Amino acid sequence: MKDKKQTVLAAASIATSIFTAASFALFEYAICRKKKQPDIRKKEKWKPYLNYVLKEQKWLYEHQEKELKTIESKDGLKLQAVYIPKENAKGIIICMHGYHSAIEIEFVPEIRFLWDLGYSILLPWQRSHGKSEGRYITYGVKERYDLKQWILYANDMLHMAQRDIFLCGISMGCATALMAAGLKLPKNVKGIIADCGFTSPWDIVKHVAKTRLHLPSFPLMYSVNFICKIFAGFGLKEVSIPEIMKQNQIPILFIHGDRDQYVPMWMTVKNYEACAGPKELYIVHGAGHALAFSKDMEEGKRWIQKFIKKYETRKRNE
Repeated sequence: MKDKKQTVLAAASIATSIFTAASFALFEYAICRKKKQPDIRKKEKWKPYLNYVLKEQKWLYEHQEKELKTIESKDGLKLQAVYIPKENAKGIIICMHGYHSAIEIEFVPEIRFLWDLGYSILLPWQRSHGKSEGRYITYGVKERYDLKQWILYANDMLHMAQRDIFLCGISMGCATALMAAGLKLPKNVKGIIADCGFTSPWDIVKHVAKTRLHLPSFPLMYSVNFICKIFAGFGLKEVSIPEIMKQNQIPILFIHGDRDQYVPMWMTVKNYEACAGPKELYIVHGAGHALAFSKDMEEGKRWIQKFIKKYETRKRNE
């Protein structure tokens, strides 16, 4: 009897150890900063567009100011951004990149186009990415406050207070922008271009754990959520974008590719349906994750230009 009890206790101890290890492994995979910087030349999905992207990267490097823009987050992190000024700009477009990505990857295909519309461009590295400080990625929960800081910086330091601000986000950057819509933002924030965003940190981590890592959501997600609260200072269920959208009045252009295997399209549809303010939905057929603009540039340009012209102040006052 004693041996049986010891065997059961040993098995329970092993199972607990495995579960704990799996929980911390998922936390490390999903939440912690990656040491290695992303290289677009090694990403399979970008191969059809690589030559164009490399050409546009060169344009970005040639037109950006050499000195990076810097702010301090509310929790003391040094955050940095690239700035591309436009002479006699109508305003500024602040572009937030996605999870484990960089400013010179996802937005590069459309940066020159956005700049040609008459806007200066600000490209922040989100916390725990690139040249910004931070150890943990919070899927927009803390990043939304960073974005508000960048908006205030644009108004105060880049002299945009009397000009229009548009927010543009891809994937987690989209979630950051949509979550920021729930904060009290300056009135010159005129619209959000929301490309392939998720509904909540809980939903996207659960989806990735299941589809990519083949891990069960219960009880693993609850353990990871507890670890997030202890170490990273946020909860995976802390923010729901559909709930924010129910009170939102900022115009939003929702974009998603119907071949997205990373952030499922239903998440954007759910955000769109919940949005109480002016809204448009553009689905790009055949586009994978974060590739909507690259897949069909001409149609993407048409949607984005139409959206910006519809809500920009200068255009309406002419």
